Amino acid sequence: MQEILVLIGVVSDLIYFFFSTAHRGAVGKISTVGITFLMVGFGASFGYTVMARVTLLIGRFQFLLEDWLGVVR
Repeated sequence: MQEILVLIGVVSDLIYFFFSTAHRGAVGKISTVGITFLMVGFGASFGYTVMARVTLLIGRFQFLLEDWLGVVR
């Protein structure tokens, strides 16, 4: 099932970036699906980046408060 979803995403993204034909009718609907796949992919990538940066920030705060200042134990 996952392979079929990846195949649909790749094909619809390629159709979205195929600028030789007008995006009308079926090609327009498929390219809209491609835009959706791109938005979900970029959103997940951005969310993962933010989550990793917040994790690093929490680690720095733990170091400052526990090891360096000795405030929280």
